[in-house]
Amino acid sequence: MSSPFDTQKIVSGGHTVDLPYEFLLPCMCIEASYLQEDTVRHKKCPFRSWPEAYGSDFWKSIRFTDYSQHSQMVMALTLRCPLKLEASLCWRQDPVTPCKILPNATAKESEGWYILENVDLHPQLCFKFSFENSSHVECPHQSGSLPSWTVSMDTQAQQLILHFSTRTYATFSAAWSNPGLGLDSSMTPVYSISQTQGSVPVTLNLIIPFLRQGSCILVWRSDVQFAWKHLLCPDDSPHSTQLLFGPQAPVEQGQFYSYTQRTQRHSDAWWELWPNCCGPRWVVDAT
Repeated sequence: MSSPFDTQKIVSGGHTVDLPYEFLLPCMCIEASYLQEDTVRHKKCPFRSWPEAYGSDFWKSIRFTDYSQHSQMVMALTLRCPLKLEASLCWRQDPVTPCKILPNATAKESEGWYILENVDLHPQLCFKFSFENSSHVECPHQSGSLPSWTVSMDTQAQQLILHFSTRTYATFSAAWSNPGLGLDSSMTPVYSISQTQGSVPVTLNLIIPFLRQGSCILVWRSDVQFAWKHLLCPDDSPHSTQLLFGPQAPVEQGQFYSYTQRTQRHSDAWWELWPNCCGPRWVVDAT
């Protein structure tokens, strides 16, 4: 609490008293003693082991500040109780669905700062904070800020051209995938392009030989462990687009994700018709 005695009242014997409070917290205690100096003080903290009582108030009392940048997801917490929380990276499809915790994605804590390295920042990637049997989700990148990178796609002759626009240094990869064979059907070779020095923002053009009709391309940021992945289909009639997420496995194993979630059809993607140029084009935002 902010001070040892936020509220003090004198109570006559046999009477009750009301003590006002702003938030019901596990560290909120009641201390009683006689008015004489050096008397024994009796302290009770009735809510410490009662998360059902303080649940929502506890999270409302915390100030969350986002300091994420580049490939580092960072949040600083200001708590009224000197407690240690656990924070894990989770994925939430929309505000009404549960946030699904990702494997091996627990943030490191130091003096109220929670840090997770190697993350492709995205609006649907959140921190899930837990204490006792209570939890709270913070999605710091859903505030409408500009995405850190975008990708658009068009075709020319027998080539597919991916246009990566990035505001940060990053490496992007792409591999053909046959959606009819399931999500494990990524094919070699893997094509990559990097922006590791020079000025940003910048647009990088990755040229890929066309495979065959009906194939889709899987694109992702490959210089991080936790990446938001996109399955895009360049055919004239749009396929069901799936957004894939997960820590990437080694490329030489031919596995590009170990944890998969699917969103609704065409989520985070749309068709644009470019007059006098290039035909239909997929455009996808990825923060």
